[in-house]
Amino acid sequence: MSEQDLMKEVMSYLVGYRLGTQILPQMLPGIEAGDIVGDKLSKGVADGLAGDMDLSIVNEKVQQYQQEFIAMLRKRAEARGSANLELGRKYMEENGKKAGVVTTASGLQYEVLTPGGCEKYSEEVYGKAPTAKVMYKGTLVDGTVFDQSPQPVEFNIRQVIPGFTEALTTMPIGAKWRVTIPSNLAYGANGPGSIGPNSTLIFEMELLGLTK
Repeated sequence: MSEQDLMKEVMSYLVGYRLGTQILPQMLPGIEAGDIVGDKLSKGVADGLAGDMDLSIVNEKVQQYQQEFIAMLRKRAEARGSANLELGRKYMEENGKKAGVVTTASGLQYEVLTPGGCEKYSEEVYGKAPTAKVMYKGTLVDGTVFDQSPQPVEFNIRQVIPGFTEALTTMPIGAKWRVTIPSNLAYGANGPGSIGPNSTLIFEMELLGLTK
């Protein structure tokens, strides 16, 4: 196999993996691996790139099939969302009783792991939308890791989920907190990929710095 062919194989897999982990779950909430016929998916992608739809596959029942498929996914997503909402509610109820856990007016919960310094966010010093330098690890209430920064990352504190913004504008620079974010301060019913709808999120996050 030539290096060019090997590159195509690797990149084809990576494109397909992104379809499965990010794009398809966002387009079709509730979709699972068993809902997809792999060879037909790959053919659809290839035909779509070529602009040449195979009408021998897309038959006269296509609209009916689309409606049934979407209805199935919607029902599944709603059931999963309800289960996640109740799971998160119970988790936060118990977590809020633990020593050292603070519950804010919004419903966010945090526990201080490392106090940090005296300096924290203020609009006068850093403006309305500063850049935060952060290390973090995100898990679901069952312990599943859905995201983790291998090294410090920087982002605008106003361009993340509300719970993340609240934590970053509250914690001192240098502090490390365990933050529990209810679904209404996270992604709500639109939880992407492995996060899922109405999921409560737990972050171990360290604020390394802020810049205007």
